[in-house]
Amino acid sequence: MKAATLLILASLATIAAADFIEIGWKTCKADGTVSMVKADGCNLQIKDGKKVCFFKKGSRPEIQIAFKPSKDAEKLKTSVRAKVGGSAMVDFPQTNTDACTYVIAAKDQLFQQSIAITDNHPAGDVIQVNWQLTRPDSGKEVCIIFLAQIED
Repeated sequence: MKAATLLILASLATIAAADFIEIGWKTCKADGTVSMVKADGCNLQIKDGKKVCFFKKGSRPEIQIAFKPSKDAEKLKTSVRAKVGGSAMVDFPQTNTDACTYVIAAKDQLFQQSIAITDNHPAGDVIQVNWQLTRPDSGKEVCIIFLAQIED
């Protein structure tokens, strides 16, 4: 009986584990160093020669960013914006903008957060997503850009 219970629990843990994949990304101006960006809930495809994460409306994909901050900070805040329609920048509201607490300069950090893809998000076009982590002094520790497309 115990072995069967352990097997069931192990199976459930495997199902619950996220499937993070590396996505196409680049950095924008920031003080910290980014070494990796992954996403869960991303259907990665090549579109016009570029890697694009396809996210479904109603989903909550998660993003992981591995980075080394440039200086110590008590906390970091997160913000997400997207370039829609070629030029307009639109905020992607988040329920929690607290990113990290007590980051130490030059020490590897892993930020992970989900974002809700709602019916209000535009579907069909490739958008440029800008994700930032900022210090209380408004300095940017992380700034990444990746391409996404929202589908119904």
